[in-house]
Amino acid sequence: MRPNILFIMTDQLRYDALDESQCKHTPNLDALTSCAVQFTNCATTSPICAPARASLLSGLYPHQMGIWNNNPHTIPPEAKNWVKTLKIQGYRTSVFGKTHYYPYNGSVPDMRDAEPLLKAYGYNDIDEIPGPRVSGSLLSHMTALWQGKGYLDIIRKDLERRYAGKHTCTEPSPLPLSLYPDVYVGTKANEYLNAYDRSEPFFCFVSFGGPHDPWDCPVEYSKRFDSCKMQTPRPCFTDKNPNRPQGVWDEERHHPPLDMQDVEAVRKNYAGKVSLIDEQIGILFETLRKKNLWDDTLIIFTSDHGEMLGDCQRLYKQNFLEPSVHIPLLIKQPYQRTAVQSNALVELLDIGPTIVDFAGTTMDYPMEGISLKGLCEQTQESIRGLQFSEYNQEIMVFDGRWKLVVNKEREPYLLFDLETDPFEQSNVVTLHPDEEARLLKAIETHLQKTEGRGFYYE
Repeated sequence: MRPNILFIMTDQLRYDALDESQCKHTPNLDALTSCAVQFTNCATTSPICAPARASLLSGLYPHQMGIWNNNPHTIPPEAKNWVKTLKIQGYRTSVFGKTHYYPYNGSVPDMRDAEPLLKAYGYNDIDEIPGPRVSGSLLSHMTALWQGKGYLDIIRKDLERRYAGKHTCTEPSPLPLSLYPDVYVGTKANEYLNAYDRSEPFFCFVSFGGPHDPWDCPVEYSKRFDSCKMQTPRPCFTDKNPNRPQGVWDEERHHPPLDMQDVEAVRKNYAGKVSLIDEQIGILFETLRKKNLWDDTLIIFTSDHGEMLGDCQRLYKQNFLEPSVHIPLLIKQPYQRTAVQSNALVELLDIGPTIVDFAGTTMDYPMEGISLKGLCEQTQESIRGLQFSEYNQEIMVFDGRWKLVVNKEREPYLLFDLETDPFEQSNVVTLHPDEEARLLKAIETHLQKTEGRGFYYE
């Protein structure tokens, strides 16, 4: 019997946001961890939204798609993907929340007009909303609700004010809790699951826009952390070779030096947003249990990329340090009862092949992603020896110990030994020529192997 599939994604969730060492409140994700496979070494294929999500849908790397950043792009609707495969195999497919499969730059001012595009990607049932930063400027079913309640102009002015000022602004959203975007997504997904009575199994993609900035956590959740002392941000790394080549890391700074009190407030706000999402996830889980669907449902939880949260004096992402590129991944197999931990190197683009494999079918076109089913069932210990992540024509390779980043000219400019330096405090590029040459060759091989393969068309 084919399982129902619930795929939950957050936006900008750090890999360590669910760690017991953190000041957090995530009872529902903790409960999921207790009966799921936890992948401790999952990397995003790109530390920014659009290429990461395109890679997730296509199973391809950013360089194969020509989608290196958030600049205007649209995944070709004729291209094959694994959601289409599920639909062809008889799944009822749905999406609630953010997709970012096409530009969120205003070229489609009303997201409801993009529903034919999402149907072409393979989704039957759709309630799409934009990411948090543009939630007021792009129209959707959610903004229609806001407008009817008199909040659309209020939220637009609030977002404009926030991003014209300090990037560390932490103020509650002016929206009532019931209209907050992550509550909207959770509510719509829950209504759908609660009413679902079709004979075919469901694939339900629930894509929360949080805990991505703005730092506008509703006060009901942020106040939970008023008395918490958040972890101190790690300082920035030291360049052991001050004359190293330059790259995106050196070019992209979004703000003046951060005040540590402001960072503490941002981290508490972020923890509150994670707590709110956890509560929405718990409601979905309770609906599955109420409908006797919990046991035989495949549940996957992950994020598109991480968040710096003041580490190295940075906010947001767009780099290859661990807080930005290392993401959580939990997979609860049908009827799984106990926790399993896997340290295998896995990537965001492995999720599609994994879902298709658990659905009992296979892909009809080549993908770079690899099914994690064998790791989940503990019949395999590893599936790859290297991880790759790509952004803005730069490439990262990680072998489980050494991490190398090359710039657009393919010059190595970041090298970390995570075995001896897990917090990436010493950039030792040029100091370990053998390791550097080995990993540089791995990048060249990766490109040679994959560059001739792009989108496959129906």
